[in-house]
Amino acid sequence: MTPQHPRAARAALPALIAAALLCAPPVRIAEASPNDAGVRLEVTGLRDAKGQVGCLLFATADGFPSDHAKAHGEKRATIEAGRAICVFTEVPSGTYAAIVWHDANANGKMDKNVVGMPQEGYSASNDVRPSFSAPGFKESSFSVKAGTVTGLSIRIGY
Repeated sequence: MTPQHPRAARAALPALIAAALLCAPPVRIAEASPNDAGVRLEVTGLRDAKGQVGCLLFATADGFPSDHAKAHGEKRATIEAGRAICVFTEVPSGTYAAIVWHDANANGKMDKNVVGMPQEGYSASNDVRPSFSAPGFKESSFSVKAGTVTGLSIRIGY
């Protein structure tokens, strides 16, 4: 079946599209607060390029350093030339601590032995890596100021 008036149908199309757009619900675009900042973690000392690097950013001591669900943010980064970079955006100003690990088998977690000792390379911000305990939030903490990008270099230890 062919339309009787194809030119009239084509002429009415822009009006129909405009009407549909006017009837659609408004779309809100999320905006970052001008007070938000960023955190850039450069992870060095990786012994090979297997797997990926995992990065967790914490805003409080609660859950630090291993509870993914309590982290402010979580990132994964590829390893290139012995380093990886995790970037967190829209970070409110405040005090934070980060934990990074070489997730060699890319399973999304830090593997530990039967007594809880890490089996993969790791470190916390400020290069905190205690021998017989998990790193603490206070000793690993750093400040993030509004409107800036805080850059840290963290060296992985195995």
